[in-house]
Amino acid sequence: MTALCTPATGRCAEQQYRLSVYEAGHALAARAMKLRILSVRILPRPPELVSDKIFEGNNWGSFIEMLELRVIELFCGQIAEELVCDSSSCCSGDVTRIDELTRLIAGLNEAGDTATVWFGLEEIAEKIFADPQYRAAIEPLAEFLYDRFSKGHEEIDGRELEAELDKHVPPLPARKTGLRKLFSF
Repeated sequence: MTALCTPATGRCAEQQYRLSVYEAGHALAARAMKLRILSVRILPRPPELVSDKIFEGNNWGSFIEMLELRVIELFCGQIAEELVCDSSSCCSGDVTRIDELTRLIAGLNEAGDTATVWFGLEEIAEKIFADPQYRAAIEPLAEFLYDRFSKGHEEIDGRELEAELDKHVPPLPARKTGLRKLFSF
């Protein structure tokens, strides 16, 4: 598997910085999808972002949307790494998680196949970083996270991260529509 992964160079060779870039991608995805960030945690295993992904109305459509949000978030961590580090940590397990979730989404939707779901959600993630503001915010946000993690903070409160995001990407109004309306699909 390592032959498939481009080795990290420069600052990205430092795992903690690379994880900070990855987490910045997740945080920016949450901002673009109008999700409130509760906290960011750095762990010795794949990092985890906790956002207020709840499904409303207790129905399958809302549940599927929550799964779609998670897939987009996973894609955005890897896209941020690609943009900053010229490679992604392709062996991190995200590809496996994305595959599992897109198969589940395709099965629950009873329409389309896994590849259609995969590429549709990946396209949404790519659109987030097609916005120059979001692309430019990756590195400053990664620096912020790296600084906090370097000082021994294993978890960063969402309010602190949201305040830092506000400096780079304008806050969006609360999400009142579903993901499909937000991204026109």
